[in-house]
Amino acid sequence: MKINVTIDIFSGRPNPTLTLEGNEAEQVLREVQTASDFSALTDQDTPEPFNLGFRGIIIEQTDDATTDLPTAFRVTPDRLYTGNSSATARDTNFEKIIFDRLTKFRVPGSKKTFEQLLRNEVAQFRLEREQIVARPPIIIDPIKIFPICRCAPASDIAWWNDGSTRQFNNNCYNYATNYRTNTFAQPGKAAGQQYTSLAGCIVGAGQRSARDGAVADALIDLPNADNKCPATGHLVALVVWPGVDYHWYRKGPNGRWSHKPGSTAATLLDNAGNAITDPRTANRGNYTQFCTFMQAIHGHVMIR
Repeated sequence: MKINVTIDIFSGRPNPTLTLEGNEAEQVLREVQTASDFSALTDQDTPEPFNLGFRGIIIEQTDDATTDLPTAFRVTPDRLYTGNSSATARDTNFEKIIFDRLTKFRVPGSKKTFEQLLRNEVAQFRLEREQIVARPPIIIDPIKIFPICRCAPASDIAWWNDGSTRQFNNNCYNYATNYRTNTFAQPGKAAGQQYTSLAGCIVGAGQRSARDGAVADALIDLPNADNKCPATGHLVALVVWPGVDYHWYRKGPNGRWSHKPGSTAATLLDNAGNAITDPRTANRGNYTQFCTFMQAIHGHVMIR
C-alpha cells in the first residue's frame, strides 16, 4: 500500500507532500475514522473549505485502495470530503496525522519555523471553521449590454471546479491568467526566471519576487491601475503572505473578482465569505501585502 499525505496550506507554491508505504500508510488510514457513510453534499452540510491558509489534509491512495475510504479525500476537524460527497469525521484530533510525521515532510524554510506556522494555522482554522466554510450564496450576474471589463474572461467557476485534474493541478496563478497547465504554474518558471524570494512584494538585491517572475512571463505591471480594467486583456492582482506564499486574483467582465486558492475550488468570495469588489480591501487572511495590479494579455502570457 502507498499513500500521499498533503498539508493543504499554500495557494501559489506547491504544498508539502509526504509519500508513505506499507505499515505506516496503513496506520494513517486507520487513524482516519468516519462516523457516517459518504453521501452527496446538500445545502445542510458544511461545504469543503475554500479559504486562504490551512484547509485540512489531503490523502491519496496511489495504488489499489484496500480500505472503504475513497481513493482521494480531504480531512478536516468535522468532515471528510471527496468530490461532491462527504462524511462526518469521528476523530477530531486530525492534526496528529501530520504533526506526528512533520519531520519527514519537505517544507520551506526551517522545520521549526514551519511547525509553529502550521500550528498557528490549524488553531486559526479550527477557530474560524464555520465562518470560513459558510455556504457561498448563489450569485447571478446581471446581463449587461456593455460589460464593465469587456475583454476579461468569465469566472467560469464550474469548469475549473471539476473535482479532478483541472482543479487539483492548477493553482491561483493558472486561474488568474486563465491558462491551464496542470503543473501548479509558478511565476517566472516558463521564462527561466522563477521567483527566488517571497519575503514581500519587494525583495532584496539579487533576488526575484513573484512580481518579477510574472513580468518575465509577459504580464504587465500596472501599479496605478486602481482597480480599473485595461483596454485589452484582463486585470489581475498579486498579494503575498510575507516569507511564506503568494496569491493571485482576477477581475471578471462584470467587475467582480474571483480567485482559486491552490488546488481547491475557485470562488467568488473572500475569507470572510464576502463578494470581492476590490482585492485590496478583501479579507485575505495572512496574505497581508497587496503588491500590485497587473495586465494579462491573452496569447501573450506564457506560464509553466
